Amino acid sequence: MNGSFRLTRLFGIDVEINVSWLLVFALFSYTLARQYFPANIAGFAPAVYWSMGIITTLLIFISVLLHELAHSLMAVREGIPIRKITLFIFGGVAQMEKEPHLPGVEFKIALVGPATSLVLALLALLLFRLFPPDLAISQVIFFLARLNLIVGLINLIPAFPLDGGRVLRAGLWYYFRNMLRATRYAVNIGSIFAFMAIGLGFLLLFQFAWIWGLWYVFLGWMLYQSGQASYVQLVFHQTFKGVPVRQIMSPHVHSVSPYLTLDRLVELFYYYKFAAFPVTENDNLLGMVTLNQLREVEMDQWSHTTVQQIMTGTAKLVKVSPDSEAVDLMMKMAAGNIGRVLVVENHRLVGILSRTDIMKLISMHMLLGTEK
Repeated sequence: MNGSFRLTRLFGIDVEINVSWLLVFALFSYTLARQYFPANIAGFAPAVYWSMGIITTLLIFISVLLHELAHSLMAVREGIPIRKITLFIFGGVAQMEKEPHLPGVEFKIALVGPATSLVLALLALLLFRLFPPDLAISQVIFFLARLNLIVGLINLIPAFPLDGGRVLRAGLWYYFRNMLRATRYAVNIGSIFAFMAIGLGFLLLFQFAWIWGLWYVFLGWMLYQSGQASYVQLVFHQTFKGVPVRQIMSPHVHSVSPYLTLDRLVELFYYYKFAAFPVTENDNLLGMVTLNQLREVEMDQWSHTTVQQIMTGTAKLVKVSPDSEAVDLMMKMAAGNIGRVLVVENHRLVGILSRTDIMKLISMHMLLGTEK
């Protein structure tokens, strides 16, 4: 996730914190220190309230980390590697390198997170009963118990991609014997919960003038968007799993000569309406020339400046073999924000694959249906 930095490494898994967590830390600490704790327990100095707020926020951070770590360790136990755990403004996410291969595996990975939060809530409640309720530490522990209870119960809501939605998908997957179909149903049910949250938010905002209704609207919208994105990603993996690049690349590549002058090159840009051209000689790839590189040259220099003088050499281009797996390539393109890659075999240009082509293929499969 962009804007994250590595905090530590636990059980071989990198733990990152998104910069949005700094905002959460400040807001939680301030709200607890200035509003919640003074309203629930009186008689302490401001420094004590601030200590309570900061300590509680840190314990919340640890609780969320334990929730995600439980997901991760269960996934690793089931043979699914975890890239990293990232903690951000709305909680955390354990980034799995692949989807669970069986509904039972999905069920265990999804359920262990909320179960961990509920166990933490129970332990905190038992610990709370050991102290007099008028102590500062008692209020910190009670708040932690209540928050973990809320986190555990919310995550059990059957709204994909929440943990409860993943538990639902596991059940549907077991019933239908089809992961993609189960995901579609789980995402649709999750969308119902998302729109309910949005509707409640608008009701609270306009009927009761409660500003916190905006949070319900925002959270509902985020839930809807993440569910749709999860389904598209799964369609993407199911569609292109095991498919080599040569099956989806465009084999008809319009290339230009390195000796072509820029005044002729601009005519090709207008005619084909491309943003870039591969540069070849006898089908051997030499480089790539882009519209932006052309614009950097003064117009009066175009007639005696060649493509070879402004092009990007092959050493700086992203090149792949036609036998490479399409899924791996597309993931790298998305992660590196790469617009196109050149498909090369024995130094000869045999095709090109662009992000636009990929999105068209995914849209086509979603429209025509990919469930089998």
